[in-house]
Amino acid sequence: MNPTILVFDWLDKLKFNRFHIILTTLIGLIFIAGGYNSQVVAYVLPLALKEWHLTPLAAGTMMSASHFGLMLGAIGFGMASDRIGRKKTIMLAVASLSVFSSAAYFAPNYEVFCLLRVIAGLGIGGAVPLSSTIVSEFAPAAIRARLLTAAAGGFTLGWAVAGLIGTALIPDYGWRVVLLFGFLPVFLLPMLQFYLPESIRFLAGKMRYDEALREIKRVEKMGRFEHKEWKPDNFAQPHAEPKAKLRELFRPGLRGMTLLVWCSYLFNFLAIYGLSTWLPSLLANAGFSLAKSFSYGIVQAIGSTVGGFFLGCILDTFGRKRGLCLTYFLGGLSIIWFGAVTSEMPLYLAGLATGVFVVSVPVALHVVAGETYPTHIRSTGAGWAYAMGRIGSISGPIAGGAIQMTGLSVSQFFMLFSLPCFVCVLLVALYPVAVKKDALETVTAKLLK
Repeated sequence: MNPTILVFDWLDKLKFNRFHIILTTLIGLIFIAGGYNSQVVAYVLPLALKEWHLTPLAAGTMMSASHFGLMLGAIGFGMASDRIGRKKTIMLAVASLSVFSSAAYFAPNYEVFCLLRVIAGLGIGGAVPLSSTIVSEFAPAAIRARLLTAAAGGFTLGWAVAGLIGTALIPDYGWRVVLLFGFLPVFLLPMLQFYLPESIRFLAGKMRYDEALREIKRVEKMGRFEHKEWKPDNFAQPHAEPKAKLRELFRPGLRGMTLLVWCSYLFNFLAIYGLSTWLPSLLANAGFSLAKSFSYGIVQAIGSTVGGFFLGCILDTFGRKRGLCLTYFLGGLSIIWFGAVTSEMPLYLAGLATGVFVVSVPVALHVVAGETYPTHIRSTGAGWAYAMGRIGSISGPIAGGAIQMTGLSVSQFFMLFSLPCFVCVLLVALYPVAVKKDALETVTAKLLK
């Protein structure tokens, strides 16, 4: 067998084991932290708006501040990861999001709050695509989508945690207290240092074979495998990989896929954050109590967490293109339904449907972005794709605020935000490859042939 492929082939064909449980749990906790700190502002927004006398448009800008940071963080941390490694950059991102998210508790005004949210967003934006990348590089080919969606489902679970904590504490202790919980992820750092392995594909690509040998032994120990006598030849690449550069994402064979994935992220995130940012305020203005309006967001987030893993099963079984096209189509219909119902139970069901078919879908896009690019630009590619999504998440809250200021009805608001889902159906249909249980190197070969 070709010694270059041996270790990667072994990783791709592993059955689900204790190592995968540890990896998925650690990365899932990072996603929960990112989700909580990303979405918590939606739950403080109605009261912060009153305290600082903000217009809906200014309040939407406050929400978008962190998303601007997420965009920059995804690009910066992603490119750094392809140079210095996944593990170091993930830990730096987690430390950053913890410190600056909680520091917003002390913000004396709107301007300082927005600045701290931008800086916190750098860490959130780095943690999400990097965590997706490292799971992609260790997950067996047959269950890659399920493993990644199980971990990435923690992001919307973090939304639900934010809603639960907001519901429990904001009425009695004020809106600032929920920001302090953003510091808790800092306690993940010792566990990441001890348990999280560096990407073996990354180390092999950099010809750091001694470190790759050490990391494969770590994987064997956590998975309780019998130790194999690995040698540097088992990790060797035929040629040293080139440096990660942005233009590599647009080389022949990757250019079309890059643009399609970027646009999929952008329109998907525009729909998600245009809805989720304003959902508590819209429902409160419609006559529901603040606590009741929070509960719809919680139901939506739980639906997304469950739906994300369900979508991962679909992607592994039927392939990426068919699964995503169907999901986006149902997502557009669920948003229209949300705007059409008025009684309580149908609203809960519509919220659950949008969680399953709209909010969950970025975890599937993480799967696609993580397997599209060669190892030496995988984090760069995933980071830029996520950053394009953040343009949508920046635009969504601002667009939502602007739409409300035009006086359109709630049903018209939801109708407008269904359109991006139908655009995504067309984008996914144009993907040049249909991936299904392929090794990472096989996906790259299909695109570059």
